[in-house]
Amino acid sequence: MRHSSRILGLVIACGLVLLSGVVHGYLDGRWTHQPDLREIGQKLNQLPDRVGDWELVEESELGAVADKILGCYGSTVREYWRPSTGDRINLAVLFGPRGPIAVHVPEVCYTSSGTVADGETMTVDLDLADDQHSLWKARFRHRDAESAHLEVWYAWSDGGPWNAAKYPRFWLTDRLYKLQVAGAPGEMGQPSPVREFLEVFLPVLAYKGMQSVAQTD
Repeated sequence: MRHSSRILGLVIACGLVLLSGVVHGYLDGRWTHQPDLREIGQKLNQLPDRVGDWELVEESELGAVADKILGCYGSTVREYWRPSTGDRINLAVLFGPRGPIAVHVPEVCYTSSGTVADGETMTVDLDLADDQHSLWKARFRHRDAESAHLEVWYAWSDGGPWNAAKYPRFWLTDRLYKLQVAGAPGEMGQPSPVREFLEVFLPVLAYKGMQSVAQTD
């Protein structure tokens, strides 16, 4: 009986290990059919140099370390500015496996020894002609400052509307887009430059740079 109990325990332990591997493989997209994801990701390089009254200042590649960690199939890192106001916007759009893309948030990346969160992260809805979107908005300030100097908006998408998801890792698709846009907050009583940029950028991004990935299996 003792021998049988040991065998049963070993079988259960092996089963749990296998189940854990299957679940982990599902979450990072290894166990599903993969279309040409690099080709889909390349669409992000087709974004225009001018969006509304915003002009491209610089386009760069995602850093090698970040690219390796995230396993991106495609990405674009850009800076735009609006000559009429001097506002500048930094953005990153990533396309990659759901697991790595879902877990990295700006509250971790932007918080450093001299920078702290300024208030709670909140959701903002954007009701545009192309669709209804929701994004997270986080604000940051220098540790010794009274007001925020930076706000960051971010969300995830499967190729459709952008979503301020709480648990994007459990989205019912194995790959995701992530959008992150940073800029200075609006002056007192003035609209947010980040919001104004997103209002003209999101329809262009959907048309030029993205493809539905929820049904590509």
